[in-house]
Amino acid sequence: MSEKTVIPKPTIECECTKPIDTNTECFQCGIPITGKPVQYKIDGEVKDFCCFGCYLIYKTTGLRGDEGTAIAFLGRFGFGYFLAMIVFMLSTYIYGFHMTPDDPQAKMFVDFIKWVIVILATPVMLILGIPILRNALSGGKINLNTDTLIAIGAFSAYFLSLYSVFTGGHSFYFETATMILVLVTFGRYLETSSRAKASNFMKELLKLSPEKAIVIRDGKEVEVPRDEIKVEDIVKITPGEKIPADGIVLEGEGHVDESILTGETKPVFKKKGDELFAGTTNIDGSFKLKVHKPLEDWTLNRFINLMKEIRNTKAPINRITDTIAAWFLPVILTIATGAFIYWYIHEGFEKALIVSMSVLLISCPCAFSIGAPLALWIGLGEAMREGIIIKGADILEKLSSVKHVFFDKTGTITERNMVVSRVEVENDDVLKKACAVEKLSEHPLAKSFIQYLISEGKSCEEEAEMFKVHFGKGVEGNVNGEKVLIGSKGFIEENSIEIPEKFVEVEKRAEKEGEIPVFIAVNGKVKGIITFSQKIKEEAHKAISVLKKLKINVSVLTGDTPYFANVLKEKLGIDDVRAKLLPEDKLRIIREEKKKGKTVSMVGDGINDAPALAEADIGIAMGCGTDLTRESANVSLLSDDLRKVPLVILLAKKVKKVIYTNMFWAFIYNIIGIGLAVQGKLTPIFAAFAMVLSSAFVIANSIRVKNW
Repeated sequence: MSEKTVIPKPTIECECTKPIDTNTECFQCGIPITGKPVQYKIDGEVKDFCCFGCYLIYKTTGLRGDEGTAIAFLGRFGFGYFLAMIVFMLSTYIYGFHMTPDDPQAKMFVDFIKWVIVILATPVMLILGIPILRNALSGGKINLNTDTLIAIGAFSAYFLSLYSVFTGGHSFYFETATMILVLVTFGRYLETSSRAKASNFMKELLKLSPEKAIVIRDGKEVEVPRDEIKVEDIVKITPGEKIPADGIVLEGEGHVDESILTGETKPVFKKKGDELFAGTTNIDGSFKLKVHKPLEDWTLNRFINLMKEIRNTKAPINRITDTIAAWFLPVILTIATGAFIYWYIHEGFEKALIVSMSVLLISCPCAFSIGAPLALWIGLGEAMREGIIIKGADILEKLSSVKHVFFDKTGTITERNMVVSRVEVENDDVLKKACAVEKLSEHPLAKSFIQYLISEGKSCEEEAEMFKVHFGKGVEGNVNGEKVLIGSKGFIEENSIEIPEKFVEVEKRAEKEGEIPVFIAVNGKVKGIITFSQKIKEEAHKAISVLKKLKINVSVLTGDTPYFANVLKEKLGIDDVRAKLLPEDKLRIIREEKKKGKTVSMVGDGINDAPALAEADIGIAMGCGTDLTRESANVSLLSDDLRKVPLVILLAKKVKKVIYTNMFWAFIYNIIGIGLAVQGKLTPIFAAFAMVLSSAFVIANSIRVKNW
C-alpha cells in the first residue's frame, strides 16, 4: 500500500481580484455556485467557495467533500451538546422553583441562573442555528426546505424564552431550542458521514497509485509528486511498486497484477511496447515507462471520474421522492399553522407554540430525500468493487425489473480466446493477407487467429487498407491492391463468391465437431478456410441456473450453426437457442420482446454485437478491462466472468427492496408522528429526537445494501 500522507495545514489568503467563473463549483462541497463565490488562496492557488462556512470547514479540517463536512458537523455537535446539557440541567432547577416561590434568595438565584442559561444558549444558537437559518433564507428569500421548519421551531423557542427573561415572564424553553439544534446537527453528521462512506471506494481507488514517482529528467533520477508527472516523462519502476502512471514500456519485462482494472487475478506478462496502467502492481519486473497520456486520461482517473458522473445521475424513483419532498413541506407548514390556531383558541399562545413546534420538528422529509439516493450510491459502489460499472442510478433501478436476458455466444457463453483447430490455405501468401486484415479486428476469432500465427512463427508484415467490419458476418480490406474478405459462409455467398468443394467438406466436418468455420477470399475466389474450436465457460451453467431461479427467461442469439446451438441446449439447459442469426435478426428479436412490455437485457462483448446491446433496455458488455466507455453498453463488466450478470441483477433487486422499505417507513413514521404532534402528545425535544431516529433508521437500512 502507498504511504499515508499527512495533509499540511493550508496557507489561505483572501483573494478578491480573480475574475468570477459563472460555471464554477465550490472547492469544498462541489456544489455549483449560482451567485458570487467567496474566493481564497489555497496553497498559492485561488479557489472558489459557495460560502464562508465551506471555507471554514476546509481551513479547520483540511478535508474536502462529505468527509470534511461530516467532521465539521461532529465538531459542532460536540460543542453544542456540552453547552446544551448544562442548559438542560440548569433549566430543571428553574422548573422546580415553584416549590419555593416565596423564598427571596431562591428567586434571586433563579434570576441569576436565567442569565447564565442565556449566556450558554446563545453560542449554541449562533454556531448551530445560524447555518440552518442561512440555508432557510438563502438567495434573499424564504426557502421551503427542512431547515426552514427547524429554524422556525428552534428560534421561536429561543426568542420567546429571551423575551420572558427580559420581561419576567414564565415561558422558558432554552433547553428545547438548544437541544433541537444539537439533535438536528447530530442527524446531519449521520447523513454526511454515511454519504462519505458510500463514496469511499473512489478514495480507495485514489490510494492505489503511489503519491510519488521516480522520473528520469536530464539523465538524473528525480522524485516527483504523482500529479506533476507529465507526458513524455520517463518513469522508473522497481519490483513490488505500484505503477504511478499510464505509459508504454521502453525497457524491462515482468509480471503485473491488473486485477483492479480487469478483474482477472492472473498476472499479465509485460514487455517492451506493452502498455502499463496507473494503480496496477508491478510484481517482479523492472521497467522504464514512457508516459503517453495526460493525468486526466489515465485509466484509473477515468474510473474515478466515471464514478463521479454516475453518482450525479438520478433514478426515476429519485425524481418521485424529490417531488414528494417538495410538496411535503408546504403541507407540513399548513398543518402546523392549523394546529397553532386550534390550540391558541383552546389553550392559549404557549400551548399553541409548543404543538406547532412539535409538528414542524416531527416531520421528516429527510427520510424521503436521503432514502433513495443513499441506497443507490452504496449499490453503485458495491458494484464497482465487484468490477461492475453501472453507468447511472437509473440503470441500476431498471436492472431490478429485467425479465429476459439474451446472451451472445462467442466470447460470452463460450471462452473469448478460441483455439484454431485447422487451417487449410492454398499458400502462405493467403495467410499473410488474412493476417494483415485480421490484426485490425477486435473480434475474438481474429485475436485467436493472430495468436495462432505468432505461435507458428508466421510473419505478419503486410498492411491492410480500407478496412471495414460487417457486424455478425466478417471483415474486409485491401492488401497490396487485392480485396480480401474473411467471414462466414453466408458472408462469402452474399458477395457472390463460389466456395470450392474441398473447403465445403472441411466446413461440414467442422460443424459436426461443433467448430466455427471461417473462409478467406482473395479477389473474388475462396483461397482458404480456418476452423475454431470453442469451449463453454465453466461458470456458464451456474450463471444460467441462478437467472432461472430469479424467474428470468434466458436465450442465446448466435450466428453459428444449429449443431452447436443444440450443444448449448444440452449442456446448459437453455431451451431458447437461436442460430444462424444476422445482426438485424438479433435486433428484430429484441424489439419483439420489448413490445411485450418486458425489460430486456442483452449480454455481449460490446464490439461485434454493439447494435444489439444498444437496442436492449440494458446492454451488458463483458471483458471491458481498461476500455470503460463502450458506448453501446449500460453496464460494463471488467472481467469475462458470467456470474457477474446474475450478481448485478441480485444487487439491483436488493437496492430496490431497501429503497421501498425506506419509503414505507417514511410514510408510516410521518403519518403517526404528525398525528400525535397535532394532538399535543409530543414535546418539541422528543419530536426532534424522533426525527433524528427516523434519519438514523433510513441510513442503517440503506447500509444493508452492503449485505447483499
